Amino acid sequence: MEYPSCTALKLTSREGRPYWFRTCDIGNNIWELGAHIVSFPKGGVMSLTGQPEHICVHALVGMSYTRSDTWLMDGVNDAGIVGGLLALHEGTSLPGREGVVGMEMVSYLLSVCGSMEELKQEARRVRVLDVSTPEGMVAATMHCMFLDEEGRCLILEAADPDRPGEFTLYEENLGLMTNSPPYPQQLDNLRWFLAHSPELNWDREGPAALKLNGMTVTARAEAPHVTMSGALPASYAPCDRFVRQAVLAALNHEGRDFPDERMLALGSDLMAPVVEPRNQGIFHYTRFDEVTGPQSGHESYTQYLVMYDTTRRRLYMRPYGATAWTMVALENCDKTGIQHHRLCWEPEAGVVER
Repeated sequence: MEYPSCTALKLTSREGRPYWFRTCDIGNNIWELGAHIVSFPKGGVMSLTGQPEHICVHALVGMSYTRSDTWLMDGVNDAGIVGGLLALHEGTSLPGREGVVGMEMVSYLLSVCGSMEELKQEARRVRVLDVSTPEGMVAATMHCMFLDEEGRCLILEAADPDRPGEFTLYEENLGLMTNSPPYPQQLDNLRWFLAHSPELNWDREGPAALKLNGMTVTARAEAPHVTMSGALPASYAPCDRFVRQAVLAALNHEGRDFPDERMLALGSDLMAPVVEPRNQGIFHYTRFDEVTGPQSGHESYTQYLVMYDTTRRRLYMRPYGATAWTMVALENCDKTGIQHHRLCWEPEAGVVER
């Protein structure tokens, strides 16, 4: 089984409303696997693994990775909470039934949490379980990012081998995620880059610094790092995508120069540097070793780009190779049962409501 890699980024409009963007990058064709947009009504049954009668406290709509309605890669609920699942090779999980299967974590949390406080409380309690695949049970190598309509972000990582399946909560974060390494190492890598970038240190007094989502990251020349140079990195390795998007988001003031009606266009432009063309695994890898070259490289390309509007509870989806955006508003979804929403594949179109 191949897990999707991704880049996720929070942007904020001139009016102060938060938006969440993400790419889904993988070598497999997820559409052939049955990927689809799906919505669940409040009070409806969600057939989670081991919990066939789980009742949704909140309505939600999102993007499923396979034919299974519950394997949500991302989604938004009726409380305005957006959540997304991204690959993390260091992620840990547990065997058994006392918890939530990793690939169903976003579905579960969005279905039961109506506030960021409830989300934090549930994340501290719940345990991540292994995932069943045709090859057998495998570790749930994933982490999550959540955003609410007030702009608060939360990153969840179960990456401590001494506490398998238990989330560490990062309440202070940049509103940005990619994949491996775990979040603290991503920040150290960014600190090293800030210290070695000639552009960011040109004619500057004191160390370079970058501020996103209210968090300031300051240059540190001796920080552990996996980025190869002080040039703005161009590869699709997750460490390089993290640095690239952090710098670009900061240079663009996190979107605050643009009004709400332009956030879809702005965000799609800012995400363009991490939209992956077919790269045959050459430029997509976990880390680069100066002796042995790219490590854990695999073929990958962007399957879709999505934007979530937390205020209006809307999903905007654009598949790779199409210009059309499919928009689904949660308020218009079926209130009585699970609904599948048709995706627009038109090569030349605008926003199509479903």
